[in-house]
Amino acid sequence: MQDGGARGTADTGRLRTMPEFALERFFDRFEFDLPHQLGSSDPETLSTRELLDLADADRRERWERLRLGYRTAAGDPDLRASIAALYPGRGPDDVLVAVGAAEALLLAFAATLAPGDRAVALTPAYQSLHEVPRAMGATLDLVPVEERGDGWRFPFERLMEALRPGVAILVLNVPHNPTGVAAPGEQLREIVARCDALGIRVVGDEVYRGLEWAGETAPSVTGLSDRSVAVGVTSKVYGLAGLRIGWLVTGDRGLRAHAMAIKDYTTLCAAGPSEVLATIALRAEGVLRERTRRLCIANQARLDAFVAAHPDLIAWERPAATTVSVARIAAPLLERHGGDPEAVLAHWRDRAGVVVAPGPAFGCAPDRFRLGFGRADLPEALEALAVAG
Repeated sequence: MQDGGARGTADTGRLRTMPEFALERFFDRFEFDLPHQLGSSDPETLSTRELLDLADADRRERWERLRLGYRTAAGDPDLRASIAALYPGRGPDDVLVAVGAAEALLLAFAATLAPGDRAVALTPAYQSLHEVPRAMGATLDLVPVEERGDGWRFPFERLMEALRPGVAILVLNVPHNPTGVAAPGEQLREIVARCDALGIRVVGDEVYRGLEWAGETAPSVTGLSDRSVAVGVTSKVYGLAGLRIGWLVTGDRGLRAHAMAIKDYTTLCAAGPSEVLATIALRAEGVLRERTRRLCIANQARLDAFVAAHPDLIAWERPAATTVSVARIAAPLLERHGGDPEAVLAHWRDRAGVVVAPGPAFGCAPDRFRLGFGRADLPEALEALAVAG
């Protein structure tokens, strides 16, 4: 374990000194100008018309009569009820709606951490899971997700060792971005029970929960302890990133109230159109989740075939969950570009119009990259890579 991150180190306690968000700056340069996004974490999206076709008559009328005024800070009651239904044992009063998972995580960390606190988190990771706690003044112990010859493994034993007196929170991202690792339910229960015994709060980034490819969907941390906080979003499972609707769910009413007080200084409330559309989506969540699952399963088979046909380009192992995985630039391709991984990624962008997410943005080795398989144009992207060589 070490105190490090994907890129740079923030001076603790001062948000204005946070380092550049490497992945988001990368996507800002390339996400919207090139045809194939093979590094994206969200699946194929829906149009507004496709989503409204899933609405019942009452919610369709609510959409058409919606007035564009301010909204309640906690979130629309109908939306909070729809979110709570995803978490057995939780009700609408346990839910706080946020503008994306990014705000939900910020609120959870700000309501939990104080300067000098110690946090435990997994690495590699989406950068905000490390840098936001640091900006709150916390010190991080990073536990590596274990890479093996046949893929990645959830580091249960090392996490249990890291959970000791003096730790304030565990930042638990499962299913895991970018490796696609899942956590067995029994291991999650043991982890949360140990945290409860030691007074450690669990903040669970669960935005991919429901996209496990083998075995059952793991329990949410908020269902295992009233003190734990679960974060979710409409982006990853449901293909609705543009709604920018996220949430945190916790049985700790004091923490929720504290988070809502902080929200008054951030976004105040979510957008009304997004809340209504998100309610429609969550009322049809099974349909949307199955849509994403079908596309991802088909694309995994396409990737298997591509890697078998082009072993000189990339190496890839199916992940246990999520819409993403960590792939590797094959040695022959790397050698053709002078051993420079950035030159390979630039070659793919320039010659194939394909964007993947660079591994160092997550704390991975330079020859690794995040490969997303949730988009409908994956066959065309793979064909473009094959032509580019």
